[in-house]
Amino acid sequence: MGATSSVVVNEYEDFALEGGTTLQVRVVEHDQPRLIAVRQTFSVQGRKEGWVFRAMLACHRGEGELVIKFSTGTLDEKATFTIPFDLNKPGGRTAAGYQQVSVPCPLTGDEVSVELSIQYVRLIDDGVEDVPYFFVADAEMVHAEAGWLKLLPHQIKGGDHVSGPWYRARVPVFRSEDEWPVTIVLDRDEVPLFSPEFNSVSLVEDWGHAIVVKAQKADRFVLFIDGQPIEQISIGVENTSVLIPAKYLRGEIITISVRDLSGSQEFLSIPVLAPRILTPADVMARESRAPYPTDMTVRSNHRYQSLRAHFENPLPCLDAASLASAIQTLDCTYETVKLHKIAFPEVKSPKVSIIIPAHNKVEVTYYGLCALLVAHNKASFEVIVVDDASSDETSKIEEIVSGIRVVRNEEPQRFIRACNAGVAQARGEYVVLLNNDTEPTGGWLDALLDAFNKLDNVGLAGSKLLYPDGKLQDAGGIVWGNGNPWNYGNRANPWDPRFSYARQADYLSGAAMMTTRKIWDEVGGLSSYLEPMYFEDTDFAFKVREAGYKTWFVPSSIVYHFEGMTSGTDTSSGFKRFQEVNRPKFKRRWVREYSGFGKAGEKPDLEKDRGIVGRVLFIDYATPREDRDAGSYAARREIELVQSLGYKVTFLPQNLAHLGSYTEELQNSGVEVITAPFYRSLVDFLRERAAEFDAVYITRYYVAQDTLRLIREFAPNAKVLFNNADLHFLRELRAALSEDDGTRLALVSSVRNQELEMMKAADVVLSYNEVEHAVISSHTDGQVRVMSCPWVVDIPKKIPSAEGRKGLSFLGSFRHHPNAEGVHWFCKSVMPLLEGSGAHLSIYGSGMNDEIKMLESDAVNPVGYIENVADAFNRHRVFVAPLLSGAGIKGKVLSAVAHGIPTVLTPIAAEGIGLRSGHDCIIVEEPRDWADAITSLMKDDEMWSAMSSAARAYAGSRFSFEAGREKMRAAFEAVDLFGSV
Repeated sequence: MGATSSVVVNEYEDFALEGGTTLQVRVVEHDQPRLIAVRQTFSVQGRKEGWVFRAMLACHRGEGELVIKFSTGTLDEKATFTIPFDLNKPGGRTAAGYQQVSVPCPLTGDEVSVELSIQYVRLIDDGVEDVPYFFVADAEMVHAEAGWLKLLPHQIKGGDHVSGPWYRARVPVFRSEDEWPVTIVLDRDEVPLFSPEFNSVSLVEDWGHAIVVKAQKADRFVLFIDGQPIEQISIGVENTSVLIPAKYLRGEIITISVRDLSGSQEFLSIPVLAPRILTPADVMARESRAPYPTDMTVRSNHRYQSLRAHFENPLPCLDAASLASAIQTLDCTYETVKLHKIAFPEVKSPKVSIIIPAHNKVEVTYYGLCALLVAHNKASFEVIVVDDASSDETSKIEEIVSGIRVVRNEEPQRFIRACNAGVAQARGEYVVLLNNDTEPTGGWLDALLDAFNKLDNVGLAGSKLLYPDGKLQDAGGIVWGNGNPWNYGNRANPWDPRFSYARQADYLSGAAMMTTRKIWDEVGGLSSYLEPMYFEDTDFAFKVREAGYKTWFVPSSIVYHFEGMTSGTDTSSGFKRFQEVNRPKFKRRWVREYSGFGKAGEKPDLEKDRGIVGRVLFIDYATPREDRDAGSYAARREIELVQSLGYKVTFLPQNLAHLGSYTEELQNSGVEVITAPFYRSLVDFLRERAAEFDAVYITRYYVAQDTLRLIREFAPNAKVLFNNADLHFLRELRAALSEDDGTRLALVSSVRNQELEMMKAADVVLSYNEVEHAVISSHTDGQVRVMSCPWVVDIPKKIPSAEGRKGLSFLGSFRHHPNAEGVHWFCKSVMPLLEGSGAHLSIYGSGMNDEIKMLESDAVNPVGYIENVADAFNRHRVFVAPLLSGAGIKGKVLSAVAHGIPTVLTPIAAEGIGLRSGHDCIIVEEPRDWADAITSLMKDDEMWSAMSSAARAYAGSRFSFEAGREKMRAAFEAVDLFGSV
């Protein structure tokens, strides 16, 4: 290149792209145009199309062009392109200072090369310096789909080093600042590479096409969309808007995350519905015409789920045309609603009476009735509209909406009298007050009914109320110690775990609440001393509790409420003023009940939970799925036992995964379930909330390894109950001996030491099995306090007789090694001895792999997963449990015993249950004994019936809920928790 120019890489730090490679060309002799060769060549191997040359260009005081020359390896084909340097791009440390260029490669061949040079044209004098510079940053050949952003790698500077092989490894993304640093382990030496940063980013607002965020510490970050880096962004400690690029606004859900500049630490990750149209829905409805383009918001998804339910489970006598008209109405606003005729099905004996008071504003009431018709529910109901002396078309609402009943007041009576009048005409066992400015969702009514059937002593149940924009309006009210009510969770995210579990609340909003007609009459309905309106729902809740019942918030019942459509929101005028008029009346009436409540505004997340004696945190590796494995069944029963003692339970799955209906079933039973994205890691949750718990209940030693240290740090006063589930090292020892596996045997001591270490660190250890109690005590020299962990079985009231039952059955999760091992042994060693006996084996269970499926034959049927586990027992004559290894108590055996199917099993399968061979089961070891026992039970009805009855009686006496409750109470009292009910 001579002395006419100099070419360096990253030497001028202020003009080197951070984390990149910047070619820096200084033109020394600049009086004449010249071609400056750059000795940088790229090669692309293979004949693939779609390659693109790209680079970022900048210049100072010089006019010039980048010359890009493509050629094949044989030089038979060539192509040259020139790109002028943009004089307005000066370069620097960030990509914003560079001109981004890309040139598609026009050639294909076995090898395509790219050569670069700079055509210098002239100096542009800026009066500061007379030397031109050109910069070419991150020149490379990439596929056409590749994005522009490059992550900045962590750079570790070291001292002297020797050459050697290079290795690549995927580094897990940090999701908490408390996670362990990335470390290289060489022999016994550990070299820390980098640690997570101490910072956080929180979501303030989600607008769909943009998000508003703020950082604990202002910094530069990288915006990721669907796992791909998109652009660098700056986020401050104040609210910062981040626009989503238009290419991602497709009306689909995308995952937005904010990471550090290297992409190795994630500070925020959220799903966002990125809209394809930004026209507000109300403007669309007003200015356009149906059908309107919509994106699948949660609210519209509720409607979709209802329509789907209508197709799958059609309601008797529901008019399809009415349903079509109603769903079309829900796309409108109150201003654009057209009053088309619709019809509710006639119901002679409704389960529920829904009372809807209305005064004028017929469009509001009509919209609410359309929503009620669309919302699919299994429960039968009647609709009673109380027309409170309306002067508009509400006065003839039954001519527009048929199938409803109308109670008409000649003079306005207002809300309290209107509701009382409506209930007086109700025919249903249950009554619901529903505002006319609402949109109930599918299943809302069924969920309220389920609460009365499944929760404790329910006298009043209320829905979760949402604003039309999807924000939370009310999640069960709090009454403070000064008597003022408070809408808990107002304007928050309604899907936050805090607002998503059933709990006792101080009051439920009268916009959507259910009681029984019997309780309504017992407490005298809505109180007349509060007429005409306001505080009546809060007062009613206090009356229900005074009568001995409980008041429950039911978040699975979801209703959208257009608040203020009836009485406005201004408390100084109109009927809304009665809110302040009635406040002192309410306080005077109930001061003894609320005076012991908390100070106004303080710790609402704790104050909201009424009727509890304390708080217990359960931690396990995942949310229980009790139809999949016995361990999950046990976890659900243990949670129920702790709840029965009066504790509020929070469940923390290590993976923070929301598992759909499994998670929702827990929430509906009153368990708060912690999930992402509301907490990004187990550490984040424990740091923020561990101190609120009186006790922590940990299942499995490897879960304890990850959590116990953190619990002691963040909740030093909490008692730790450790359920070992089964002795893992004992199970591994038995499996190694059974399979004569020396390698597995060598690992047992390590597992044993880890497991016992966790037991010593806990306050009490719960174990299902007396044999394991002795093992734990002997291995810890009595240092561990071991208590019996309860196991509860549901005893069916009736079971099928022996007649009609066929063959043998086995049930177990095949993710659990002893089950697969036992089934293989049984099919190999016992089934041949039963040939010709009609003893056909059905194998049930989740996680069935190909090895189990390959056992299929004329005598063996690998069925796999079944939804109703009772089918594994009630259809068959004999249950078999041929376990050769394992530990703990065997849930499958207990379930079989409870269902009264005579069981043949090994000593290991019977361990810890207390069964008596020959009375309530048959315990065998040798294959011939197995065959004889099965044959006897297959043929002898009298023996079968006697063993079935004995087994059910034993299960009912030892493994009942009442017996389990006393065992759980004893465990809590052992750690000095005596507050149980």
